Amino acid sequence: MALVGLNKDELDLSRLPADARYDPKRDNADDLSGVQIKATITFKITDANGTVVKEWTEPAHSLTQNFTLFVYALWASTSAELSDTSGYGLSVNGASGGTMAINAPSGNNSYGIVIGSGASAGSTPSPSQSNLVAKIPAGTNSGQIEYGAVSLTGVGVSGQTTSFTISRSFINVSGATLTVTEIGIIAYLTGWAMQQIVSGTTSPTSSDYTLIAYDIPSTAISVLNGQTLTITYTFSVTT
Repeated sequence: MALVGLNKDELDLSRLPADARYDPKRDNADDLSGVQIKATITFKITDANGTVVKEWTEPAHSLTQNFTLFVYALWASTSAELSDTSGYGLSVNGASGGTMAINAPSGNNSYGIVIGSGASAGSTPSPSQSNLVAKIPAGTNSGQIEYGAVSLTGVGVSGQTTSFTISRSFINVSGATLTVTEIGIIAYLTGWAMQQIVSGTTSPTSSDYTLIAYDIPSTAISVLNGQTLTITYTFSVTT
């Protein structure tokens, strides 16, 4: 007995759930309203007076393999091997208890939302990405940008959708235009039973950083001297 017809046109795709029909290459064409778990990124550029120069939102391809492995370690109460931001293996015991923070203070670009200039705009992110290709350093000198504090909103419910946001602002006072082609969320892990694995050698560590989300915008983002780029992730679940 044939379970699928000889012609793909015989398939009734309307009977499939929305997230099964989702094509990440057609973000702007697909209706994402029925996708249960989704993320978007809103970019806002303002000038020195606070006037909005440009604002737009794109679907995010965010969560990485590290995020999935970490959730698995928690739910299975076992250990899973992630990658830290140095590219080394990081074994985390999900049953040991600890914190996973992204609320970095201003001036700290080790974790939280971070930006870089090393990716090709519009390309597809790798699920195994361990760090940004070329993170833009924090500071006010040439090639640097000021990192504001990361802020998270409380969880809100609207109709069938539950959501929260993560935001960070970046102020360019470097004296020249900076180009952003990659965005990530780095988590700061502390308190867990962890082992860092370097060239086959395992060493205990009390804290480490891991990239849990990585996005490449559809086009390169130019931030002129004196402008502020604010990036807001919105994570939502629809039931």
